[in-house]
Amino acid sequence: MNRRAEPRPDQSPPDDLAFDPYAIVVDFYDQWAAHMGEEDVAFYAQEATRAEGPVVELGVGNGRVAIPVARAGQRVIGVDTSSAMVTDGRRRAHQAGVADRITWTIGDMRDWVAEPAVDLVMIPFRSFLHLTTTEDQLRALGSIHRSLAPSGGLILNMFVPDPEVIAQHQGQRRFQGEFMDERGRRCELWSVNRYSTTGQRLELRAIMEVCEGNRVVDSVEADLELRMVYRYEMEHLLARAGFEVEALYGWFDRRSLGEDDREMIWIARKA
Repeated sequence: MNRRAEPRPDQSPPDDLAFDPYAIVVDFYDQWAAHMGEEDVAFYAQEATRAEGPVVELGVGNGRVAIPVARAGQRVIGVDTSSAMVTDGRRRAHQAGVADRITWTIGDMRDWVAEPAVDLVMIPFRSFLHLTTTEDQLRALGSIHRSLAPSGGLILNMFVPDPEVIAQHQGQRRFQGEFMDERGRRCELWSVNRYSTTGQRLELRAIMEVCEGNRVVDSVEADLELRMVYRYEMEHLLARAGFEVEALYGWFDRRSLGEDDREMIWIARKA
């Protein structure tokens, strides 16, 4: 059986948020994020505990970052468009004993504004790249700017677009890893990337296959779309939205961005 996340046929989505591909991805989100290791979680937790709380996490997902931040003693306001992710996040926060430190909110980072203002907004795990137009990017940054107290901070990370990787991966089905699910089944993760160079778009198909031996007995797919953002493009976006760049790292160990680095970690300050 092959299942793909798609709108129900009896529903006409009222806007572009009605379709929730993460209703499928929630089943393997942790495994999908495993290539980031734990370094990004530790980095965001350290930054969050330095701020006067609460802090806001946009694109909170299932709490992969928010829950460790709450364990470290900070209060978190988690915002996500996916009700499936938020539901799973609430469950996980309760199991972790930090349900009282995280406020879960269904919201769109393009328009959501914190009231009262906060000292820190975070967007981990490349979630900013789900904003696929310049208008949406600036709209989100404007809302973040309004969410921040004077001199408040914004931290986010994204991959560095690499022409060699784009050429190598174009249209290729690539193995991402395997894991055992809660029912003891062996599951394999695969991805297929399709890039639009001039549109700076990445169409990503995430695939989970349930296997018995060498046979696939079930599979689910989710199609996601990301915007590839380049270094000086992001710098310009931040400046237009009223931010000053405080630091730009090439990994979560805080090394300066170098030629061989494949991740950008931005720390910006409300001007």
